[in-house]
Amino acid sequence: MAAIELIERWLRVFVQGLSGHLSILSRRFRGEPEWLSRLRARSLEMYFSLPPEVSELYVRHYEAPSLPEESLIEMTDPGDQRQIPADFRHLAEDTEHPTAIFVGSKLVHISIPRNLEAQQIELLPLAEALKKHEPFIRELYQRVTNSSYADKYTYLVHALTNAGVFLRIPKNLQLSRPIRVVYVLDKPREAVFSKVVAVTEPGAVASIIEEVHGLPGADESVFGHHTHLYSLDDSSLKHSTLQNLSHGQTYVSNRVADVGRGSSAMVVGAVIGGQVSKVRVDSSMHGDGSSVNDLEIVFGDAEQRIDVTANLHHIGFGTQGRVLAKGVVKDKAKSIFKGVITIEKQAKNTSAYLAEHAMIMSPEARAYAIPSLEIMTDEVKATHSASVSQIDPEQLYYLMARGIPEQEARKMLALGFFEPVVSMIDLNEVRWGLRTLLESKWGGAFTELFEEPEVTVTSLFGTHYKYRYGK
Repeated sequence: MAAIELIERWLRVFVQGLSGHLSILSRRFRGEPEWLSRLRARSLEMYFSLPPEVSELYVRHYEAPSLPEESLIEMTDPGDQRQIPADFRHLAEDTEHPTAIFVGSKLVHISIPRNLEAQQIELLPLAEALKKHEPFIRELYQRVTNSSYADKYTYLVHALTNAGVFLRIPKNLQLSRPIRVVYVLDKPREAVFSKVVAVTEPGAVASIIEEVHGLPGADESVFGHHTHLYSLDDSSLKHSTLQNLSHGQTYVSNRVADVGRGSSAMVVGAVIGGQVSKVRVDSSMHGDGSSVNDLEIVFGDAEQRIDVTANLHHIGFGTQGRVLAKGVVKDKAKSIFKGVITIEKQAKNTSAYLAEHAMIMSPEARAYAIPSLEIMTDEVKATHSASVSQIDPEQLYYLMARGIPEQEARKMLALGFFEPVVSMIDLNEVRWGLRTLLESKWGGAFTELFEEPEVTVTSLFGTHYKYRYGK
C-alpha cells in the first residue's frame, strides 16, 4: 500500500508539473497545435527529471553543461529584427547552393536555386513544414521522444525548439552542390534550439552542411541542436556539422541517422569552439546492406570541456559501420570520447569499427577514450581501438632540429594528427573549411601543406570561416 501511495503521489506531482510547463510553453510558443504544446511540456518535464548521463558505462566520465534553467524559456525569444553580420552576407548572395541562414533563432534568409525549385527539392522553415507535412512531423517527434536514443538534451531541444528547417530531396535527384544551413549567434544570453529533419528519397544523393558560429560579445548563449537524417532505400546522404562557437557559449547536439536498405550515410562532426560541448551521434543501419561512416574531430584549448558519444546500431543484415574520432587538447582543456557498437541478433554479416584517439599537448590537459561492444549474434566482424597519448618528444625534436620553432612544430604535429581523418572527407567545402578552422584556431594558417589542385580556401568560403577566439 505504501508503494502504491508513493506512486500516486509522484503521479500527482508529475501532472502538476506538466500542467505548469504546458501553461508557460503555450504562452511562449503560441498558435501551435495542441499535440505539439503537450509534447513540449512532456519533453521539458523529462529534461528536468533525467540525469546528464544515463549509461552505466559512463557515469564517471561525462560533462554536464551548466545551463541557466530558470531563464532558458525567456532566452528563446528571437527579439527584434535581425541582420546578417558582414562576414556572412556573401552567403545570402550565393545563387548556387540551397541556403538557410539564422541569426539567433530568427530565419533571415532562405533560398533555393531556380533549377532545383523546378525539381521539387524542399527547403522549408520548420514552422511551414509542420503545416505542410504535419502527420509526418508529428509521428517523427513522437517516435524520437519515445526512443532509446533520447537523452536529457534531446528532450531539451524538443521542448524549446525555436529554429530549424525541413529538407526533402526527391526520388532519384542527385545534387552536385551541398545544402547549407548556417547559424550565427551574435547576441549575449540567447538560447537557440534547432531541429533539422532531412529526407533523401529512394535513389537520391545529397550533401548538407550545418555551421554554427558565435561572434565576440555573444557570451552566455546556448545552442541546442537535434538533427534527424532519413536516408531512404538506395539513397546517399552526407551530413556535416562544424561548430565554431566562442568560449563563453554552450553547445549540446544530438544527431540521429536512420539508414535504409542499400543506402549510405556519411556523418561528420567537428567541435572547435564552445566552453562546454556535449555531443551524441546515433547511427542506425535498419536496412539490409546499409552503411554509415562517422568522422568526429575535436580541438580543445584554454578550459574547454568536450564530451562526444558516437554509437553504431546494426539492425539490418550485411551492414557496415565505422566511427573514427580524433581529438587534440592543450592548455587545461578536457575531451571525452565514448561510443558503443551494438549488433542485433538478426544483423549477421555485419562489419563494424570504432576508433577513438586523442593527443595531449599540455601537462594540464586531459583526454579519455572509452569504446565498447554489445554483440548479440555471430558471423560478424567488430573491432574497436582507443589511445590517449602525449605529443611525441622525438618527433618534436626532429622538427626543431631542422630549424622549425617549437610552437610551429607543435602545430604541425597536431594538424598532422588530424589530417588522416580530414582527408577522408570527400566534400571540398567541409574538408577545407575544417582545415582552415583548425589552423586558424592555433594562430595562423599554412594551408599549402595540404595543397590540392584547383582549390583555394577563400573562393570556397569567403570571409566567414575563421576562428575568432583566443585563450
